Amino acid sequence: MARGDVAGGVPSAQVTEGGGWVCFEDEAGAWLNGPVRRTWGKAGQTPILRMSGKRNDKISMAAWICFKGGEEPRMIYAIKPSGGYTKKDFPRFLALLHRRLDGPVAIVWDNYSSHISKHVKQYAQRQSWLTIIQLPSYAPELNPVELLWAHAKEKIANRAFRSISELHQAAKSALRYIQRHPELLTAFLAGTGLELPPPASSP
Repeated sequence: MARGDVAGGVPSAQVTEGGGWVCFEDEAGAWLNGPVRRTWGKAGQTPILRMSGKRNDKISMAAWICFKGGEEPRMIYAIKPSGGYTKKDFPRFLALLHRRLDGPVAIVWDNYSSHISKHVKQYAQRQSWLTIIQLPSYAPELNPVELLWAHAKEKIANRAFRSISELHQAAKSALRYIQRHPELLTAFLAGTGLELPPPASSP
């Protein structure tokens, strides 16, 4: 996948013609004992973060950053309070994405086993509106959703959550903030070094 073209082997202009969207996808987890970051504290007094001890309790998240020439980027996300996402979840997610965006969709994602499963491939082959593009192996720097996760996790850093419900609400608040600021989505794409084609000119 060459920098400068978000669609790799499929020219991005071809993907977006006819009102199509290019959507990057990725999943992440968040734990009750949230990420720890460097922070401010009084001189000589190290801040203490009290942990719940339930380190294995987590939520799973999935997010899509969607681009279309001539329109503001959009973000769609999902949060699962228990367990991870499986191959059975992704056809439902893709159908939801299609309904929300109301147009052809090109999904750009990594080689996670559920993404490349026979179940998902068979679903994709039946959808005329769907194009699936695999990122190269071990290339998270090409996915703007990775930058989205880094930004979202900064907002829940240095906190120990008392329950999954509390963590869920904090993660939802962080993701909604990003969702309401499309300029952040544009910045995440710029951070990968990739770019979209300009919108087609009127005849």
